[in-house]
Amino acid sequence: MNTHRGLLHHQSIVVSHVKVSSQFYRPMFEYFDYELTASDLEGDYPYQDYKRWDLNTPHEFSICQSRNEQSSVEYVRWAVGHHHHIAFCADDREDVDRFYSTVLVPLNEKGLCNIMDRPCDCPEYNEYYYATFFFDPDGLKYEFVIAENFLRMKEARS
Repeated sequence: MNTHRGLLHHQSIVVSHVKVSSQFYRPMFEYFDYELTASDLEGDYPYQDYKRWDLNTPHEFSICQSRNEQSSVEYVRWAVGHHHHIAFCADDREDVDRFYSTVLVPLNEKGLCNIMDRPCDCPEYNEYYYATFFFDPDGLKYEFVIAENFLRMKEARS
């Protein structure tokens, strides 16, 4: 049985400057156990590929520089074709706290990210929902979350 059917294969994230954005994405993806597998920061179409090898499926994020003819189009959250936000799973609440202090705070101090919310409970989303929210250099929104209620609901189903 194919246990990874329907899971994310790859996602391309278009940024204004890969050289700048890579300073944000590399520490984030390394914290999430992604490996930098390919990179071209000097070519006609700069990019970086980050891959997880432990999930028995090609699971990859690519950071790609916008094309010249599209570089003046700014990111507009909620616009068609622009992602609203991407949320990554944490192991537990301590993992969210550790990511915040070891990755986000240093990136924020360097001006490479903007922290929207420090780690907090988010009962408006679900009971036992604990997350931090942040933006990349282009204003793309991300989240690192542990949704403990999901695990309880999954256990109750079995």
